[in-house]
Amino acid sequence: MFLKEITFRNFRNYDSLNLQFSEKISLVTGENAQGKTNILEGIYFLSTAKSHRTNRDDELIQQGKHWFYIKGRIQSRLSSNSVEITNTCGEKKRIRINGKTQDKISSIIGKINVVMFSPEDLSLVKGAPSERRRFLDILISRISPSYLYALQEYNSSLRQRNELLKNIRDKKAKADSLESWDILLAKSGSEIIKQRLAVVSELSEIAREKHSQLTSDQEDFHIEYQTQFDFNSDSRIEDIYRENLDSSIDSDLRRGSTSTGPHRDDLMFSVDCVDARRYCSQGQQRTSVLSLKMADLELMARKLNDYPIVLLDDVTSELDENRASFLFDLLNQTPVQAFLTATNLEGISSKFPNSQLFAVENGVVKKR
Repeated sequence: MFLKEITFRNFRNYDSLNLQFSEKISLVTGENAQGKTNILEGIYFLSTAKSHRTNRDDELIQQGKHWFYIKGRIQSRLSSNSVEITNTCGEKKRIRINGKTQDKISSIIGKINVVMFSPEDLSLVKGAPSERRRFLDILISRISPSYLYALQEYNSSLRQRNELLKNIRDKKAKADSLESWDILLAKSGSEIIKQRLAVVSELSEIAREKHSQLTSDQEDFHIEYQTQFDFNSDSRIEDIYRENLDSSIDSDLRRGSTSTGPHRDDLMFSVDCVDARRYCSQGQQRTSVLSLKMADLELMARKLNDYPIVLLDDVTSELDENRASFLFDLLNQTPVQAFLTATNLEGISSKFPNSQLFAVENGVVKKR
């Protein structure tokens, strides 16, 4: 998969921008706060309809404007696609795929697959569980349409159940009306858990291998999916789910929200059997994130038989020389299109002699 062309209108500090790319590595250089990361952010936005830096889409609109527009043309192994996103202040995002308006934002998932390495990635280890669940949901949704469907069903049922819990607590509804939502929640929730368990098992195996290579066999890395449920086989997940919902009904009514389910689960990263979040150094945490992202890249290639686009935002400032060199060697050995930003190309351009070079200054991009 590779991005052939991208167009911005009123996006971040770009009034109007159109860039064409080859399948090679693209190096984007410039001083800080000139717009390098904004290019990668735009590519990521085309992949997920979300920014990796903010949850507020209106922050992406150029100052003084009321809307932004992004378009990307993609060539994959089997097809070509165009994806367009328009965001207007106070309105819902509008998405078009191959010229056709989409009813659901989630329709964008899988059209442009990317793996991004950025300074914000450290939150995958140090941040809230919601960061790790989001990472997992995006990854699995790209490789499994049935997971995306189950996730949508689950989120809808969860919202309905939570609203009903508040109404029951306030004497506006009867408790027996919960059963139908519990059935739906257990069905979609158990499917989410099953697929998460399977993917995390495979992801952990790949990440462990990458981590071992990164640390010269000095560290052992492991990823574990942590769920509230205690079960011995897939066949029992849905039944145990229902039992947990029943046993937590009193506390759920008091709080007006559902306390059990995959929306409460988490990922745990450990290095040499030690919780990476609590006890590892920042260097070890960065290496853990790098191992995780490289595993993400490899797993998507295995499942989709097509490598995603790789985005590397200022990785040389985040990684030491050995780890950066390992990552660059991996990119040279892998058939991927990659975009890499840096303030200084010293030691980088020599790694990618056939790369495209772009210079960014105050929102103006020039091909060198």
